[in-house]
Amino acid sequence: MILSVPGGPTSTDVVAAVAARHRELIEALTAVDEAALVQPSRLPGWPPLTILCHLRYGAEANILMTADILADRRTAYYPDGRERQRAATLQPQCGESPADVVDSLARSCQALDQVWLGVPEDSWVTAQLHEPDNNVDLGPLALGQLALLRLTEVEVHGSDLDLDLTPWSTTFVDAALPMRLGWLRTKRSNQQIPDRSIRGSWNLVSTDGPPFSVSVTSLGVTVDDRRSPVADSTISGTKVQLLAMLLGRVSIEDLALSGDPTHALSFRRAFPPP
Repeated sequence: MILSVPGGPTSTDVVAAVAARHRELIEALTAVDEAALVQPSRLPGWPPLTILCHLRYGAEANILMTADILADRRTAYYPDGRERQRAATLQPQCGESPADVVDSLARSCQALDQVWLGVPEDSWVTAQLHEPDNNVDLGPLALGQLALLRLTEVEVHGSDLDLDLTPWSTTFVDAALPMRLGWLRTKRSNQQIPDRSIRGSWNLVSTDGPPFSVSVTSLGVTVDDRRSPVADSTISGTKVQLLAMLLGRVSIEDLALSGDPTHALSFRRAFPPP
């Protein structure tokens, strides 16, 4: 499911990047007026307070899941199921003010950082997530990949908050781009895709990194860490732009397209962003 790039960031690098983003986020939030937390953010439909509640829940869930994974217990990001539980995690608890949410987010982030500092180095690779049979959401992951999902949350939503945080870190981009591409193999099988009729192949070529290719046939999805000489179209941009496209933060139209442009644009319908 996950592509790996030789010489890419290690799980230790990812965990350090998570902690750094946590610190930067909390420091920035200390200067934000409560009224600004209920104004629109860069993410349509999600005011900053909703994003903060989401990030808080994510920190708490990762703490519990890490303990379960290390103990080889079945566990889930949403123990009661995504459909039943997720909505409540996106809003303050009864009686909580926006400032209370910021304070609890800070505590949860710091607690998660401490937990991950104590994880043995080899466990990031060997310890595996096993979800309940009736509550499969993330699919099979190593603990290190769970940490990368957390880094994705805090990097991307940190930008959504429009707090002038630093740009996405090199660690995040170099680790998340191949992961997100590798995830395309299961994306079409695990999620409802509006248009399953799309077939063909795309080269995703970064101007500052390695190329990748994605193909869809009647047999399924193939993702390779190389450029295909027979791809129907090519989508080019920086690594950041390609990752942002996969995450729904940059439009395909904003990238360089070659080959069949109509086919290039069909990538968005073949693999809708999260």
